[in-house]
Amino acid sequence: MPKKVEQYKEERQDVFNKMLKILNIDLVNNNMFSLHRIDENTEIQNKIYELEPEIKKYFIHSNWTCYKKKDTCKRRWLSLLKYLAKDLNYKLSSSNIVSKSNIYSQNGTIYFISI
Repeated sequence: MPKKVEQYKEERQDVFNKMLKILNIDLVNNNMFSLHRIDENTEIQNKIYELEPEIKKYFIHSNWTCYKKKDTCKRRWLSLLKYLAKDLNYKLSSSNIVSKSNIYSQNGTIYFISI
């Protein structure tokens, strides 16, 4: 019996593309998202969680922290994205940003996805 990696190659890519669409990411023109924006938007998080049945069907996920320690995983949606990106040989990197003005300063994290 073929492995999931070989058997479901197109389906796996489709699941990842759905996640990118949910996050409003285009790998050519807009390959980044703000951690703060997704943390505050439960609708986006829930759309990502709706992909879980497909993820479980097409990916080897038994060792993924977001499933092994589901209750203690702080940002399951981010963990899912990281594992999918890694599994499909995409690079996910982050950068801390600081926005300062005379009134306040704001810190945040921006994630970038690349091939």
